[in-house]
Amino acid sequence: MTEAEISNQLLALSGLALSGISVFFTLFSAYIVALYFFLHRAPLTMRLTVFTFLTLAVLYLGMLASEMSAHAMGLHQALADLDAVRPISAGGRALLHGGDSNVDLRWMNIAGLAVNYLALLYLTFLYRWEH
Repeated sequence: MTEAEISNQLLALSGLALSGISVFFTLFSAYIVALYFFLHRAPLTMRLTVFTFLTLAVLYLGMLASEMSAHAMGLHQALADLDAVRPISAGGRALLHGGDSNVDLRWMNIAGLAVNYLALLYLTFLYRWEH
């Protein structure tokens, strides 16, 4: 692969990551609104069904993020290998030495997701809403 192809794919992955974050916020925001307005009064089977859907969607997003991170790590390695063979441009060096934000923020993202997921679990099944 050329430096331009690697750089293009890394930048495209950044756009996909932002789309994934957007879907995450949309999904959780919609769930919170539904929980506040009507889901807290719904029968247990309905709450279980909706929470299962939320769980599957979060697992899907997590798998997508994991695959994107692995792909980005491979692209960073390819860029490092290319840099060892011949000098790369300033933009390529910035991508190479700037690091992959997926790696730097991975545990913060996982912790944030876990806290939000556990809070929604609590609000869905344990919290006693005022009627």
